[in-house]
Amino acid sequence: MRRLVTRLTATLLAMVALLGAFGSGMTAQDVVDAPHPSHVHQGSCADLNPDVAYPLSDIEPVGPDAELGDVEVGVTSLDITLDELLAEPFAINVHESAENASNYIACGDIEGSVVDGSLVIGLGEQNGSGYTGVAAISEGNGRSVDVHVFLGFGLSQAPAEASPAEATPVDVTPAAVSAETAVSILDYSFDAETVEIPVGTTVTWINDGGVIHTTTAADGLWDSGILSSGDAFSHTFDEAGSFDYICSLHPSMVGTIVVTEP
Repeated sequence: MRRLVTRLTATLLAMVALLGAFGSGMTAQDVVDAPHPSHVHQGSCADLNPDVAYPLSDIEPVGPDAELGDVEVGVTSLDITLDELLAEPFAINVHESAENASNYIACGDIEGSVVDGSLVIGLGEQNGSGYTGVAAISEGNGRSVDVHVFLGFGLSQAPAEASPAEATPVDVTPAAVSAETAVSILDYSFDAETVEIPVGTTVTWINDGGVIHTTTAADGLWDSGILSSGDAFSHTFDEAGSFDYICSLHPSMVGTIVVTEP
């Protein structure tokens, strides 16, 4: 679990660096300087039961001098198993403050595949709050789970307009007859888990989802870093072989590129 939490923290900090170059109308004054109550609710973010199923620790603010992208953290141990959390619809919901608890600022459905005893979910922005993040739910000792919630302000802000290189359209044609092909990143899957291409083909991953993702090779051959909605990343495969990859934020998202000799 410690390695997972360290990876998530590093990922969110990387998001800060990437987003620092982007223009945004948000300022540090927009950050809520108060603890954010958070809970597990029954239902989904789209249809949330307002009654609290399991209380989580407040997510402590980073302070009035916070800058865009600073990460807030909440840690809780719950008397429930991962299997029980996944057996029916649950969601993690974050509120603005105790005084304004009716304003939801981030939410994520508890769903997906458990990898090495842990489940990672994205927390999407609610009500134009500017807050997004991730939560890691890991099997604890005995009948319990540990919940780590990472919340950041301004992490979902995309560039106002793409550079000429980013705006270049991708020619999506069948891989067998083209030197380029595309893979769409959805929430929370790749549109084609296995893609077969000839040597020399460039694969472009496009984030067509609503939350942040990555494409990261299992052997370290490539790593896109954080891809916001609409962002793209390309890699050219010069050698034959089978290459597995994941979204490092959502490890249940997996894919394979099979590269064959022409």
